[in-house]
Formats: sequence, structure tokens, C-alpha cells
Amino acid sequence: MELRRDPIRFFDILDGPKALLEITYVTNPGAAWSMFSDYPEALTALACIALVAMFLFRRYLELEKLHQQFIFGAIAGGTAGNLVDRIFREPAEVVDFVDVYLPVINYDYPVFNVADSAIFLGAISCIVLAIKDARHSKAKESVA
Repeated sequence: MELRRDPIRFFDILDGPKALLEITYVTNPGAAWSMFSDYPEALTALACIALVAMFLFRRYLELEKLHQQFIFGAIAGGTAGNLVDRIFREPAEVVDFVDVYLPVINYDYPVFNVADSAIFLGAISCIVLAIKDARHSKAKESVA
């Protein structure tokens, strides 16, 4: 499934074959960690549906604050970036190229791309913001 070529070492502070950060080339027909690799067409359709839904329901997403707009933009932009890869590549795959090795725990993190990072950071930010808002609302109710 994966095509890996000779990695280009971008930043290496470790001695030996494992670099902390490598720029490499891997194609991935699936989602994160190559999940659903057997269904790239379904993932393409799901990304299209998600983008259309985000566009149609954006006015209901409470995007009044700037940080909410950045979160929405990261998720929508990451989804669009991976969708463009899937539409214009044959077979429908995304190109992953950021390879991170975590030497402290001896773990080679799965290769990912910038779009994946945007989706992940947007989703985590959304969760953190929701928890923060829930705590703020709960504290406000207990004072009143």
C-alpha cells in the first residue's frame, strides 16, 4: 500500500539512521494511520459531503470570534487539501511526507501531511474550546 523512497533528512539532531524529522514520500489511500485503505472512493465522497455540510451550515457554527474562524478554517482547509489530493491522484490517495521519530519513547509516528496537521489541530482546539466554554458556563451558573 505504501510507497516509500529514500527520505530527505530535513533536521536531524540524532546520531544514526533515525532522524527526529524527515521529509519523505508516502502515498496513503486511507485516512489517518491508513484506516479504511480499502475504501478510498468512500473517503473521497465523505470528504466532499463534509465540505459541503461545513459550507451549508457555517452560519450555525458560531463563528463570531476570530479563534473560532481559525479553527473552522483549519478543519475545512485540511479537508479540502486532502480532497484535492484524492481527486487529482490516480489511484485516489493523499501524499504524506512529514515523518517524525520520537526517540524518548522509541516511536516512529505515522507519516502525515500538512492537511492532516490542520485537521488534527483544529479538532483538538475545538474540543479544548468546548471544555473551556462548558466550565465557564457552569461557573457562571453557580455564581448566579
